[in-house]
Amino acid sequence: MSVALEGARSDKRLLILPGLFFLSPFLTAAVPRLTWLFLILIAIALFVRAWRQGIVWRELIPLDATSLAVILFAAYVTVNATWAADRGGGFEKAALLWALAIVTIAAGSAIAALDERQLRLAALGLGAGAALGVAFLLIELATGAVITRAVINSSSLLRPEKAKHVFMSNGFVKKMSLSELNQNVTIVMLSLWPATAALSLVTTGRRRIAFLVLLLLATAIAVLASQHQSSQVALILSLPAFGLAWLWRKGVIRALAVLWCLAFALVLPLDFAAFKGELHMARWLPDSARARVILWEYTAERVLEHPWLGIGVDSTHALKKSGKLERPPGYVFPLSSGEHAHNLFLQTWYELGFFGALLFAIAGAVAALRMLRLPPESQPFAAASFAAFLGIGAFAWGIWQTWFMCAIALFVLYLRLATSAPKAAAP
Repeated sequence: MSVALEGARSDKRLLILPGLFFLSPFLTAAVPRLTWLFLILIAIALFVRAWRQGIVWRELIPLDATSLAVILFAAYVTVNATWAADRGGGFEKAALLWALAIVTIAAGSAIAALDERQLRLAALGLGAGAALGVAFLLIELATGAVITRAVINSSSLLRPEKAKHVFMSNGFVKKMSLSELNQNVTIVMLSLWPATAALSLVTTGRRRIAFLVLLLLATAIAVLASQHQSSQVALILSLPAFGLAWLWRKGVIRALAVLWCLAFALVLPLDFAAFKGELHMARWLPDSARARVILWEYTAERVLEHPWLGIGVDSTHALKKSGKLERPPGYVFPLSSGEHAHNLFLQTWYELGFFGALLFAIAGAVAALRMLRLPPESQPFAAASFAAFLGIGAFAWGIWQTWFMCAIALFVLYLRLATSAPKAAAP
């Protein structure tokens, strides 16, 4: 009897980690600001599993090139916070970066130590959870966020204080702009390629083809139907990266590492050239794109005022102009740096300067080149994942937004799990 009970407990424990990898892409697609919670839960589950297997804690932090590059960048961000406009906020972001770096590196090492059964179950959970997250997003896009509105209206504590993109009547949310789902779309887009990689390894034959086609098609429909153009760019970039990587794995991965570095090197001249070419006045471009051209050029000019060390981590919003801003005729956006640059590469230059941009470029390139060490069948999925992240980073969120930083950490763990899963034997 005791042996049977112990076996039942063991089976239940085996389901904890797969359950978390199932719930994470699903619930964060529904509520993106839960990324921090699931990152903590998944990391704890992985650490407990590693501890049960007798793994020494220091073995979870390998001093390889990727880890050293990330740690060096985090160290510079900490020093950079000393001259931030808001030192308290700067050190807070630096501490968060350190925590995410250590947790992600250690949890990734713990994933590599899982046995074959755990890896297979967790990979299936990841694929199923991502599929359910896409289904949720499709329902929300088709119904004007009916589920989100119902949840918000269920309690006065959940109702927004500001009604930007939200239309309220008698204290209740009656309508929401689809742009309110942009964070949800980002989560779904970041989950796509790790989930397809997981499913491609743990399934075979017609079932694998059916799962991959359905997940890819559903995600593409959701992203293209949304108002998040950055995720649409990420989808458009990642699809050819995936296809080309099947033919030239090493060449594509190396090209992505070079492209990452070139983005830092060329972001300033490209921003100036776009503004000089009057793309901000081009009516054939969406207003959001025209606004970014103005925002980028204004921010790029400010970069030249502090080119080497930057203005300090997370200082853009603290130093932005207040009050009535100058807005020349025909401009869809005032002359301002806004809350952030909506460009990972430009924001790094503005806040961290040349040295921060150099260290971030090195860390990203080293991480990209690490994909060459993955199993050959996983490399195309990893290349597509990196391309998707590059697309979102180039046009969307501020790099210090907590939910986005945690989403990137989860994205890395998803990809580590997917590329570690054992390949299913052919039937």
